[in-house]
Amino acid sequence: IGLLFAIGDMFMSATKQLRQLAAQLPRVIDAIEGELKTVSQRMKVLQKAGLIYASEHWRENKYLYLIYPMHDGDRRREYIGADADRIAEARAGIERGKEFDQLSAKLKQLEARMNNGVAALQEAGRQLGSW
Repeated sequence: IGLLFAIGDMFMSATKQLRQLAAQLPRVIDAIEGELKTVSQRMKVLQKAGLIYASEHWRENKYLYLIYPMHDGDRRREYIGADADRIAEARAGIERGKEFDQLSAKLKQLEARMNNGVAALQEAGRQLGSW
C-alpha cells in the first residue's frame, strides 16, 4: 500500500507541476507579445525619422561627406559640409540606422523564440495525447 501512495503522489506531483507550468504560459506569451510590439513600434519611429547607412569621411578635418556602400558598382558620396546642424542630423541618421538594425535582429530572435515555443507546445500536446 505504501508503494501505491508513493506512485499516486508522484502522479499528482507531475499533474500539479504541469498545471503550474501551463498557468504561467499566458503571462510569458503576453510579455513576448509586448516586447514584439515595443520593438516594432520603435522601428517604425526610426524609419519615419530617416535611416542613413553611410560612413563619415572628413576632408581637412572640417567638411563632412557621407560615403554610402557600393551599389551596382557605384559608391554614392553626399556632401554635408561644416554646418553643425547638418552634421548633427547626419550623425543622428547614422545612429538611427544602427539602432534599427539592432532592433531588427532582436525582432528576428523574438519571432524565433515564438516559433520554437509553438513547436514545443505542439510536441507537449502530442506527448500528453491531446493533439
